[in-house]
Amino acid sequence: MERIRISYADRNSEIERQLPMDAVLLQKVLLEGSTHEWWLVELERSLSHVGTQFPYALVASRWKSRSLDGTVPTSAFLLLSTSRNLPSHPQVSDFLHVAWCSVKRYRT
Repeated sequence: MERIRISYADRNSEIERQLPMDAVLLQKVLLEGSTHEWWLVELERSLSHVGTQFPYALVASRWKSRSLDGTVPTSAFLLLSTSRNLPSHPQVSDFLHVAWCSVKRYRT
C-alpha cells in the first residue's frame, strides 16, 4: 500500500490546524482543465472545511518537473472531495482548492 504524508504549506489557516496527516493513494485521476498528474487519496481522518467533512482529497505536484513519486517532499495542490466516486468527466473546478501542501510518498 502506498501512502503519502500531507503537510501544510500555505493559504488556509483552517486547514493548517488539521495537518499534517497521512493518506492512502487510491488512483491517478485525469482532471479536465489541468495538465497536472492528480491522485485521489483517502485521508486518515476527514478534513473539515467551512462545516463540511471531506474524507477524500486530490493532490498534484505544483511543479511539472517534479512528480509525487519520490520520497523527497514535493510542493502540491490540495483539493477536497466528499466522495471517492468522482464525476464521469471531473474538472478541477468540481473540487475545492483549499491549500498548498507538501507531499512525501512512502510505502508501508
